[in-house]
Amino acid sequence: MKLFIGKTYSTFLLRQFIKVFFVTIVFILGLSFIVRTLQGIEATRGFGFTQIILLRILEAPEIISRECLLASCMFASVYTMSTLTKNREILALRSCGVSIYRIISPLIILGALIGGASLLFENYAVVPSFDLRGDLINRLKGEEPKGYYMDRSNIIVFGENDIIYKIDKYGAENKVMNGIMIIKKTMEGSIDYRIDAERAEWDGGRWVFHNGIRRTFSAEGQIDKRELFEVLETEIRDDPLYFGRDTRTIENMTVSDAYKHTRMMKRMGFDHRRYLTRFHRKLANSVTYFFIIIIGLSLGSMSFKNALVISFSMTLGIVLVFFFIIEIGTTLGSSGRLSPIIGGWLGNIIFLFIAIFLLRRLRV
Repeated sequence: MKLFIGKTYSTFLLRQFIKVFFVTIVFILGLSFIVRTLQGIEATRGFGFTQIILLRILEAPEIISRECLLASCMFASVYTMSTLTKNREILALRSCGVSIYRIISPLIILGALIGGASLLFENYAVVPSFDLRGDLINRLKGEEPKGYYMDRSNIIVFGENDIIYKIDKYGAENKVMNGIMIIKKTMEGSIDYRIDAERAEWDGGRWVFHNGIRRTFSAEGQIDKRELFEVLETEIRDDPLYFGRDTRTIENMTVSDAYKHTRMMKRMGFDHRRYLTRFHRKLANSVTYFFIIIIGLSLGSMSFKNALVISFSMTLGIVLVFFFIIEIGTTLGSSGRLSPIIGGWLGNIIFLFIAIFLLRRLRV
């Protein structure tokens, strides 16, 4: 049994969907540009017209990914299906014995492709656009470009291999610790050694300590050896990212950076559930478009007198409900009332059951 109904019809169906899909994206994008420009008049008062346009262009990837895609997928699927139903084109195919699932299969496959592409678009377009926009704003204000990580003071960090750091001050830009006490614990929980140093520098692969003392302890907790040093090269290789404060949110990181940041928060002893929930929400977003298109196609199979109005109403309602659900999931996952994985995927889990229910009751 063939998956698709035929090349001619599949091409026609995809063309109808894509046309509505891109028109919707352009409409929402333009509307968002107008709103952001009006809201940012005060903040961009000293900027020129060309500079404001460039800022809006750099905002486009974020708007497309986080404001346009979901609504465009929903609207395009409902409108395309309802238009074909109204024109009795679907009915003609069904009367020839063609399954409804074969009829909509090209758009279901397209939904999966959009989901995968959205994740790549986030990684390679949206996240870099934040950096470019931030650098541009800093230059326009006459400021130096800022990195992701900020200096920190009076911190305690739980590193790898049972090492605990107490640091008076950490400089993120040059990767230097000042006023350090390090305790290395054994597998049994006793102290192996302690290092007190004036400062430590990252040499690209490990930490080098300066002007301090290293104490080695026996199994009974007695000091075995004291060693004064000016320079102490160690095998301590905890990533400098552990010590800086990342100013980005999980949503504004690439998938790999978000995963590393979540693991780092857990290693450092912080409550990482909030980060883990948002990380899974980031992954779940790419699957959302697939379910949204299935739901839209199912709802669009109903016969409507005014496809445009009904499509808009359904899109608005479904999108609002979805955002409400994911906010609940994020809150419950971050607070520990739900598993972070379930909290991050809650919207998709609910929409999966809705999609299955609608597909089983699909009527054209």
